[in-house]
Amino acid sequence: METENPNEENFRKLLQKAAIDKPRTDFTENVMKKVSVEWQHIATTEEAALKMLIQGTSLEKPSVAFTNQVLRALPVAAPAIRYQPIISKRTWYWIAAAAVLVIAACFYFPGNTSEQTPKVISVIEQATRSTYIISDKMNNVPQHYSLIIIGLAALMLFDYFLRLKAIKLGKS
Repeated sequence: METENPNEENFRKLLQKAAIDKPRTDFTENVMKKVSVEWQHIATTEEAALKMLIQGTSLEKPSVAFTNQVLRALPVAAPAIRYQPIISKRTWYWIAAAAVLVIAACFYFPGNTSEQTPKVISVIEQATRSTYIISDKMNNVPQHYSLIIIGLAALMLFDYFLRLKAIKLGKS
């Protein structure tokens, strides 16, 4: 250790003699005061700069015809599609009347002989007798009612498919 520099040796002695520095009791308070003063200074200068910037720039106002010019520049929209049913109400009434006439004609115009029942009625009777869904009380119901129910069900089914097609056409 004899090769040590004399400055280093003096430095070591100085460190041993020096005591640990203790800050004053109000050190933290003084530092915080200085920091808050600095922040206040920064805030006031920023606020002043912002006020100058705002005062230096004025709000731009569009011309009087600005809205009209923008509206003219927009492309013309296609007219809205107005819903119209494929078959009007009046046509539905004619279809219902024709169906009622056809069903009534089946009852009043029998086959070739006067004793023979119409084929439509015989088919309906066979269909109702062969199923177990319809009870025996169905025989007491007049045949006109069952034909009307079948006709209305057919019209409702036809209406359902027409509306479904109209919806598909409206989406495309």
